[in-house]
Amino acid sequence: MKRHLPLIIDAAFCLVLLPTMLLLLPLERWQQHDATFVALLVAWLYAAYFLFRHAVVPMLLSGDRTRQVVAAGLVVVAVGLTWWLTQYDLTPPPHGPHGPRGHMPPGAQGADEMSRHASRRAAGFYNRVRQAVWFLFVTVAAFGTAVGLLVKVNKLLLKRQELELARDKAELALYKAQINPHFLFNTLNTLYGLMLTDQPKAEDAFLHFTSLMKYQYENAQDDTVPFDVEVDYIDRFIKLERFRLSDLTTIDFNHNDDGSVPGATIAPMLLITFVENAFKYGASSHTPSHIAINLAIADGKFKFHSANTIVNPDATGAGIGIANCRRRLELLYSGHHKLECGPDADKKEYHVTLIIDLL
Repeated sequence: MKRHLPLIIDAAFCLVLLPTMLLLLPLERWQQHDATFVALLVAWLYAAYFLFRHAVVPMLLSGDRTRQVVAAGLVVVAVGLTWWLTQYDLTPPPHGPHGPRGHMPPGAQGADEMSRHASRRAAGFYNRVRQAVWFLFVTVAAFGTAVGLLVKVNKLLLKRQELELARDKAELALYKAQINPHFLFNTLNTLYGLMLTDQPKAEDAFLHFTSLMKYQYENAQDDTVPFDVEVDYIDRFIKLERFRLSDLTTIDFNHNDDGSVPGATIAPMLLITFVENAFKYGASSHTPSHIAINLAIADGKFKFHSANTIVNPDATGAGIGIANCRRRLELLYSGHHKLECGPDADKKEYHVTLIIDLL
């Protein structure tokens, strides 16, 4: 809509505004006595609008002194042409029984008085025409200038939005690029440990690993993915993590969709950092620990919650990964999300709650 706004305004001026202004004038009366003048006036008003709209204003705002001088010259020329139109020898209309140009019918009395009256009437007629021409010119020039300024501001806003969008996309791409090495490093460590301890499990884990890498490769350039696709990605990651964990760590993973948002989507790999941190800081091979992850779409909102036992009280889990996630959320869901991270009151569990408004 914003891109087509200048064309819409030009069309409105040409088809609605100026014709309406002209209808307020006695153009038919003027045309009866000099159609050339009326044609010149109408053509000049349209030309003046486009002159100020497309030439004068852009030149004045260009920042180029030479172009600004040319723009000032165009304004002087426009004023001069309008003055020339006001000096046009327009024959005054006839009035009453006097006939054209104030001629008296045969036998009329008071020739001198009637002649003076006709002259005053002609002078008044010319003055009204001149006033109308100047009024129309000033109105059209002011409207053309205002539209030119509006278009310039509109272009600057569009350019600024495009620059901000390009910057945000570049920033999001950087955050995605930072997620991949972090995830890859942790997963390769898991595979390496399984290769040393349990090769059959390592083979199954490798299949899950290739599925995860395929997901990242196929969705790296996508802005969003279906909810169930992201759920499957998280599920495969959790299955991969199970291979390296002992029976001391219990895992609960639940997901649900109430259908309130048909075809719901979410940014890809947005949750993996929270899930990784839950396993990184909540899994233990020495003491009982618990990890719970819940994903749901309910009442038009996407809800994510994770809770993990705090195995190492000195580890906060608030590193660069969380900071990147916060920034991605600000870029993608600004004003439509709520993220809370931190330990519970007893500092025994660490909780992450993310709510995104999808409607």
